[in-house]
Amino acid sequence: MKFEEFDAKEEDEEFQKFLQEATTKKSESKNEQKEFERIAITPEPAFCLKTKTIATSNENTGEKVFINVCTSTKIQAPRDISEHELIEIVKSEDPGRYRVPISLGEPVADIDKNGHGCSIFTVIIHPDYLKKARQSSTFMNFLLTLVYEGLENKFPMFKLETG
Repeated sequence: MKFEEFDAKEEDEEFQKFLQEATTKKSESKNEQKEFERIAITPEPAFCLKTKTIATSNENTGEKVFINVCTSTKIQAPRDISEHELIEIVKSEDPGRYRVPISLGEPVADIDKNGHGCSIFTVIIHPDYLKKARQSSTFMNFLLTLVYEGLENKFPMFKLETG
């Protein structure tokens, strides 16, 4: 299955809520009200994607972008499904029913080895999902789709080259 075949469209509001839930934990206050706290995560590096921004009205067209994909057990693991189930879900009218918790960090401006400006993102997933993605091109393509679409949804000024 090719990367382009996935069409994982999610409502931005639901997606943002999901991301917040994946990176926060609930705690009980003294008066029994629930509130959210940010969790400090020190992820383990997995791999780095190198891409660039594509033509938009944005001034940073063609800028290098590095996406550091990392893992942490503090990110919830998605439910375990087979390749066949994933393909059926992606092809269905409700592909959003399969959720992969993912933390999408803010862009960090940096300088590449040639002295040119670039942006760096850190993306964190559960290590079990990364293991599954490394063993299956279907799951890896799905993960890459989530990463690229997630970053573009959260940061609309970054339209990323995927090919």
